[in-house]
Amino acid sequence: MEKLFSVTLTGVTSDLYYSPSLEPFFTHLATFKEKLLFVADTNTAPLLPAGVEKLVLPSGEEAKGWESVVQIVKRAKSLGFGRDDYLVAFGGGVIGDITAFAASLYMRGSELILILTPLLAMVDATLGGKSAIDFDLSINFLGTFYPAHEIYLTPAVLTTLPWREYKNGLAEVVKHALISDNEELLLFLEKNSSSIIEREEHLFKELLYRSLLVKRSYIERDPKETMGIREVLNFGHTFGHALEVLGNFSRYSHGEAVAWGMARALEAGLKLKLTDLEFAQRAAALLELYAFNATHPIADKGAFIEALQSDKKKRGSQVRFVLLKGRGDYEIVNLSNELIESLIE
Repeated sequence: MEKLFSVTLTGVTSDLYYSPSLEPFFTHLATFKEKLLFVADTNTAPLLPAGVEKLVLPSGEEAKGWESVVQIVKRAKSLGFGRDDYLVAFGGGVIGDITAFAASLYMRGSELILILTPLLAMVDATLGGKSAIDFDLSINFLGTFYPAHEIYLTPAVLTTLPWREYKNGLAEVVKHALISDNEELLLFLEKNSSSIIEREEHLFKELLYRSLLVKRSYIERDPKETMGIREVLNFGHTFGHALEVLGNFSRYSHGEAVAWGMARALEAGLKLKLTDLEFAQRAAALLELYAFNATHPIADKGAFIEALQSDKKKRGSQVRFVLLKGRGDYEIVNLSNELIESLIE
């Protein structure tokens, strides 16, 4: 296992490690003197080594509530866990969120390790320190900022993911390329698109490294989203979240919705004469290169506007949109309903 880099948020340092397979991580964890409790779902639990302490939760968003958190806390308490013992999340973003939230509450904070397996979770949920559960039909309504102490990245499971799930994560990688203040990730995605789509394993390390470096550049400057810098990571998400709502979070995957949202944000920037045309064309070509559909017409515009109002990132009654002037050059604006409706025809 190889250390990639470290991230420090609110005084907590997270170390990121990479390995082509899971075995070095499990071997490393077996040397720990502290207690370990692996939290997995029904998909990832069979990949755990025999004999480890584990709690297996149902897979999917339905598990992301208080009941799962209570199960984790009760199990850790029954094992005699102290604050220096480790909860280890092993699964997707849901497992990562639940486990991190439980860790932040257990005795006011236990040790936390993340081993997140889908590409989306690796590039979107490992860094940043956010934890959350759903509450009262609201997604991620309750949460804390609680960075993991160690984060393990491996492509071992990526080659077995369904294409749609893998593509989910690629949308976030594309987003990172467009908001980056340097061109390295964008050039990497343009040059290696066929190999990335074919999931050639020799590229995964660089893909993850370059993508997460972009995220680090934003979150270290704004650890708790108080300065407006980290808000740029929501590029494409405001439009995308509304599309997910209209699709009852099942018709469109998160990645499909975010890609569509990025296309709408680029179009909004062009209409406002804010976004550079050449950059917008290059960004649109990148989305097309990775087979994202940027044209989901919205039949019920009123329902879409209403869905936008449920966005938890708004300030007061104003929904805020991240628009890009160019690569890594952004502005956060309010958009009129008239302009929004023209973008979703």
